[in-house]
Amino acid sequence: MRVVVAVDRSDPTFKLVHAVTRLYTPVELTLVHAIDHGLARYPDKEPIGRGTAPEELRPLLDSGYKFLEQAAKSIPPELNLVVKHVCELGNAARVIVNTAQMEAADLIVTGSRGLSSEEREFTVGSVSDRIASHAPCSTLVVKQVPDQIRRVLVAVNGIDDAAQIQRWLLANPFHDPVETTVLHVVPTLKAYRNDTSLAHHDRFHENLHEDSVRWGQQLVDNVAAKLSAAPAQAPAGGRYRAHGQVSSGDPPEVIVEESARQDLVIMASHGFQSAVRFISGSVAQKVLHRVAVPVLIIG
Repeated sequence: MRVVVAVDRSDPTFKLVHAVTRLYTPVELTLVHAIDHGLARYPDKEPIGRGTAPEELRPLLDSGYKFLEQAAKSIPPELNLVVKHVCELGNAARVIVNTAQMEAADLIVTGSRGLSSEEREFTVGSVSDRIASHAPCSTLVVKQVPDQIRRVLVAVNGIDDAAQIQRWLLANPFHDPVETTVLHVVPTLKAYRNDTSLAHHDRFHENLHEDSVRWGQQLVDNVAAKLSAAPAQAPAGGRYRAHGQVSSGDPPEVIVEESARQDLVIMASHGFQSAVRFISGSVAQKVLHRVAVPVLIIG
């Protein structure tokens, strides 16, 4: 597995490397450090490497490479990883995404630092937000690393993203078996949650909700069965002890609440780039900002 780790001076490299090695065994690790020297104001401008940087900016790149060399020393030598260094001037998210494309990465690992408020995150977007939105591969966003990863929440919305996550998990099994909850949330209208008399008189809404719950249960049971039934000789054999769960409510709220009992949340990138997220925020975006455990966005 080729892994790109986005590091800056506020996110210890060891924390990010430790998080990914809890799950997988990377073969090749690329440490990326972006220096935003005002270039983020010009989103169309490509990142600048050492060879093409103006003379007055090269000291910044030299300092960045020294930082990467120090960061690499925090990687446990027993992992026997091939470690590459990339340092460029430019918008951090663009540098990281471009590096992942150039390295044909399977996974990007990045830390997450919130802005001053959740509303500003939804409007402006954090670096981790932008990476997850535009990454050419899956993204692991890490705030804090659990002592152990034993319980995993897989949130699925529909057939497409369920299949996307299922393919990833079967092709990239974790080191150790995990208890896996496959969750589907059926949205409910606030009007009916708050006024029971409306729900009592509107049988159509009641039937629709019941049908949605039945469909969701079939979806999560199917995914859980396929994860649990991976043949013993297959890479994913015996790694997932999975069961399905259907809940009702506001999807981000339910996922965040469930995440308090989990060590890792997994979601798909499907729909993450929808234009509506710039107004109200996508489910994945809201979850990224509010959960404490790592979030793996499958892309």
